[in-house]
Amino acid sequence: MTNTYISLLSNDKTASQTDIYPIVRRGISSGSVQINPALHPDIPSLEAIQALWQKNEAIYLPEILKADLEQFADEIKQSRNLYQAILDEAEVETMLDEKPYIDRLGEKFQLLSTRFDEADPQEILSVDFDVMDGDSLVMEDIWMRISWLSFHEEDASLRFRFSFGMENFEDVSSDPERQLAAAELSQRVFPESAIITENETFIQLLQHVLSLPALKFVERIVYFNAPNGGAQFHHDAEKGHLGVVYAQLTGETFWLALSREQLVYEVNQFITVQENLDELKQLIDDEKQCSLFVSNLQHQSKIADMLNEPGHEEMTILLNQSPLFFKQMVEAGYARYLKAGDIILLPQESMTDCAWHSVFCVSEEAGEALSFAIKPV
Repeated sequence: MTNTYISLLSNDKTASQTDIYPIVRRGISSGSVQINPALHPDIPSLEAIQALWQKNEAIYLPEILKADLEQFADEIKQSRNLYQAILDEAEVETMLDEKPYIDRLGEKFQLLSTRFDEADPQEILSVDFDVMDGDSLVMEDIWMRISWLSFHEEDASLRFRFSFGMENFEDVSSDPERQLAAAELSQRVFPESAIITENETFIQLLQHVLSLPALKFVERIVYFNAPNGGAQFHHDAEKGHLGVVYAQLTGETFWLALSREQLVYEVNQFITVQENLDELKQLIDDEKQCSLFVSNLQHQSKIADMLNEPGHEEMTILLNQSPLFFKQMVEAGYARYLKAGDIILLPQESMTDCAWHSVFCVSEEAGEALSFAIKPV
């Protein structure tokens, strides 16, 4: 697999020919890449998109939303102001009780309270809402959770997540009405969500690719990826969902994205090169643990088991801190560069049938992005 649009920084190309981006996240440098605008890819055909989806591979749809961004310019600007206000430690409850939010929420979404979970060091604030029909209470416990993306002091990345109930404990797919209520709340706080949810052309594309008569966008997250920030390698598989659509509205992000099967293969191949083994020994302090880890990497079944284990220390180091593994991923063609108006689709049907991905902010300031789960109706 090759990707001449994106390549590792080399001395035989000049900055006038390509754009150069240092890839740094949470203080860890993975090197630099070059983007060649002259080789910008086109949107794949429907048949190609369908084939990639069936193989659980990430699907890059460049500039598919570019023509629609201007329509939501005011809403995107207001969301940027909200992001900045939170960084400035403004009172979120007060902001939501003022224009434009008080008008957007209307009588249906009644702000109940704010709270902070001391057990979650990444959480900034959660805002709880009741869903009303006139004076009648329809639903309780719909929330917007505002969190840091990391613990790094120089990473100002935030996420706004909309859901209900006890996070990571309840099966949210079993209560579709509250799932849809949380989705509607996200659209009232961030009306620019309509760039996806009311985009008939894009929805028809998804329906065709997934062979669905109808679908919904649920478990919504609005990201602000800031310099030095982004998400470490992970998947987003969740019961009842088919995948995730990620739309870049402002700013730029750099991605590594591939199927779980491809990731297992690439990790297995990584240890066949002595230079890579030498780097692993430097990254993993414990010599005994490193030796055991390398031994396990010889078996694809054990790699799969380690990927299933949340927070596996040595695997986390390999996937997120190894410049040589990053180099291998780029050279194998798994890199994607997203600008405002671009979309990436990520199949996420199950832990075994899913796309893994790693995200880096490469813009000079925080950029807004939408990440919505796709659910069949």
